[in-house]
Amino acid sequence: MKTFTDVEGRHWNIRGTLGTFERVKTATGVDMLDLPTTQQCLRDISDVFKLGAVLYVVCEQQAQERGISPEQFSDSFNADTLHAAADALIEETIFFCRSDVRPALEMAYEKAKLAEKKAVEVMQTRLAALGKEMDAALENLSTPTDSVTNLPESSASIPASGRSAASSGRRRRNNASDGITRRAS
Repeated sequence: MKTFTDVEGRHWNIRGTLGTFERVKTATGVDMLDLPTTQQCLRDISDVFKLGAVLYVVCEQQAQERGISPEQFSDSFNADTLHAAADALIEETIFFCRSDVRPALEMAYEKAKLAEKKAVEVMQTRLAALGKEMDAALENLSTPTDSVTNLPESSASIPASGRSAASSGRRRRNNASDGITRRAS
């Protein structure tokens, strides 16, 4: 019998019996014991909502004895406790299987856990590298650049009005016959 603990600190027992697995299949459609579809079973319980339903069926009698509704049962899981419960469920299912098949299933499960661990390590490495890139980008944003922060405060060629005599689009008085210089087209 395997156990897991929920976020409330309550211990739950998973007892792999034919009756347990039959109730799971009837209630959820997940066949924990059909070896040719073991991959499908693992895919099914990778869905956290399906996993929660399977766990409730497995622990339903205990929940009823404690006066815990299915909603309260679901609310007693976070990602870590759900992961631990899934491990307990799989380990109990493997233990239920025939002794001649059990070593192969245990080996496959250990390899799957190792692959999951390596995937997490790769993700952590990539996230650390991304964090360094983000820090560098933020540092570049906070470093003053000559083109933006070191502009001259004022220039003698720019009058107080903000326009120079060479500004485009403005008419100027001139000594021309009409007194106005027009912009060349």
